[in-house]
Amino acid sequence: MSKIHVITDSGSDLPQEILTEYNIHVVPLTVQFGDEIYRDGVEISVEEFYRRLEAASEIPSTCQPSPADFVRVYEEVAEPGDTIISIHLSSKMSGTYQSAVLASSMIDPEIEVRVVDSRSASLGIGVTALVAAKAVLAGEDVDGVLAAVQRVIDDMQVYFMVDTLEYLQKNGRIGMASAFVGTLLNIKPILTLQDGMVAPFEKIRGRVKAINRIKEMMDRYKKQHPDRKLMAAISHANALHDAQRLADYLEEQHLLDSKIMIGSIGPTIGVHTGAGTIALFIYPV
Repeated sequence: MSKIHVITDSGSDLPQEILTEYNIHVVPLTVQFGDEIYRDGVEISVEEFYRRLEAASEIPSTCQPSPADFVRVYEEVAEPGDTIISIHLSSKMSGTYQSAVLASSMIDPEIEVRVVDSRSASLGIGVTALVAAKAVLAGEDVDGVLAAVQRVIDDMQVYFMVDTLEYLQKNGRIGMASAFVGTLLNIKPILTLQDGMVAPFEKIRGRVKAINRIKEMMDRYKKQHPDRKLMAAISHANALHDAQRLADYLEEQHLLDSKIMIGSIGPTIGVHTGAGTIALFIYPV
């Protein structure tokens, strides 16, 4: 009997227990410190990455998986007659999506690969892959799974705060948020994603006020969708305390219809955000 498999990349930041429980497979990107190259989640942990990042004299970089990397995973996972739903980093932030597209034409033609541009990053990709995996377990066919995925991509709202724009700027991922470069001391930019690109939202003075503003945006989103169940995920870059406080607030205010998933921002995304980042991903179901 043919099967549907869900594959994502290491930019999805899904906790390992979720990957295991829902049988989601990951193709890692690599992170490079000087001459040293590591596969995200395979050869370097989140904890080691942030230790290295803090001590690094130069900002590290990332590299997308090659088409051959995708082919290897596709062929390990699927058999002829199966379908792979491959959900990846925004194509406007990384070449990962394009590598997956190329790989889809390089494997056994009896294995169908449907490559999806999440138009997001971190748990924005992760929850999209999770929705796909849950739809597979619920018995949806390929079209049903893809329809559920597209609803999440279309309706998701993202707000994130960075301690500094330095990493986004130097890695060329700053997008429309370049307008915030050179702002006053202690300004904590709140950013969002528009059509798969980083975009400015607001400039807030101070970390606490910035996090409170993100809370307000969740309140507003709830009022804008009074008849829909809302879910959310929070990812953080070495800032678990702030992430947990945000999650506690959202749950105490009964703004959501399920427990919030909290995940660490790993090397793939952490290279571009730096430590201290908090990101909220909201989506109706």
